Amino acid sequence: MEGEIIKFYREKQNLTQAQLGEGICTTTHVSKIERGKTAYSEEMIMMFSDRLSIDIKQEVDKFKSLETLLQQWLEAIIMRRFKEMEDKKDEIERIPFIQSTYYADFYHLLKARHLIIQGERTKALELLEYVNESYASLAEYEKNLLFHTYGVYYISDNAKVDNESNSMPIHYLKKVNMEQYGNKEYYYHLAIAYHFIGSYIMAYFFAEKALHFFKETNNYAQSINAESVMLLQMSRDTSVDFDELVNRYKNLIHNSEILGLNDKRSLLLNNLGFEYFNKGEYALSKQCYKQALQIDAPDSNSYLLHLCNYIDACLEEGIYSKTFLFKKIKEGFSLAKKLKSTHFLIVLKLLKLKTENNTTAYFQFIEEKALPYFTTTGHIIYRNRYGKVLLNRYIESNQYMEATKVFSEQFLNKTPENM
Repeated sequence: MEGEIIKFYREKQNLTQAQLGEGICTTTHVSKIERGKTAYSEEMIMMFSDRLSIDIKQEVDKFKSLETLLQQWLEAIIMRRFKEMEDKKDEIERIPFIQSTYYADFYHLLKARHLIIQGERTKALELLEYVNESYASLAEYEKNLLFHTYGVYYISDNAKVDNESNSMPIHYLKKVNMEQYGNKEYYYHLAIAYHFIGSYIMAYFFAEKALHFFKETNNYAQSINAESVMLLQMSRDTSVDFDELVNRYKNLIHNSEILGLNDKRSLLLNNLGFEYFNKGEYALSKQCYKQALQIDAPDSNSYLLHLCNYIDACLEEGIYSKTFLFKKIKEGFSLAKKLKSTHFLIVLKLLKLKTENNTTAYFQFIEEKALPYFTTTGHIIYRNRYGKVLLNRYIESNQYMEATKVFSEQFLNKTPENM
């Protein structure tokens, strides 16, 4: 410990090992002390400290506090205590040797998690790649934390504004060894990853495990998130009572409002709108999306998602003028271009063609552009929806060979649940 501290301050002051050891001990002995490879007297350490103008006892206390501070930072991240997250980060970064100690990798990975929450994904990925370069030398806990954080990084792109595949989170998260890792927050992210690839049974299973953990630790915000994931899986079960499902959504929306969790309330309103949409209750669906839009920041990914869903519900309800719909579609295109979202540019193109009643161009676009994109990027919901639209089109026009091809490609693909 003292050796690491001595090395840090020696290098900070641009001293060689020979200069530090002059009149005290040999260069070889300085090297061994810094690497923790030899015994040393307290007197020798005090002589080094005097030469470096540091209080070694004070610096040792800082070093010993690092692990506790890092664990407190991780807990604040898991609990979503945002002010405490910032405070712990600042406190840790005031320790000058944090990046040159045994705990440096732990620090960098937690900073990556912190940056992801702040929406600074590029900086977060840079840190992850930096830590990954020394993967072979990482401790087992840090290896698992690296995989977990990669998974969180890819999940954080929840509006899918780029071309990353939905399979990326599960690719990393399945590498985590929970016996070595032990962080049960991982179950929540694993549930989301399984949801992304359409493995709904596994998603429900791990969301339920996460919910138990969050309730045990009084993590109310994340409890709402975990139950939300469970509800998404329940909606696939035809035996589930729809009114019960709606009531559970409304309870979560109410709890989110009480706790001031507007981002969660917006997401839950979107999900409830999706349930109403699938039931053909387009007026209720539209109301949910409209309420979500009133919560969202107008230049955000979530606003764009909810705007597209709102336009879709309005189209299906069929009571709005083309002028109104084109105005909303134009707004969507403007934001999608600003966010560089290939996904939503395609969705908006579909909505535009449908609004224009341009049937030929609509089905051609589905076949040639939209469906291949949704399939390649793993957007299960959109792939299934527009796969069915195209399938029905071929059946209605007696194109049975094409219908068979679409059915085989879109609905006979194996998922993790039926493999």
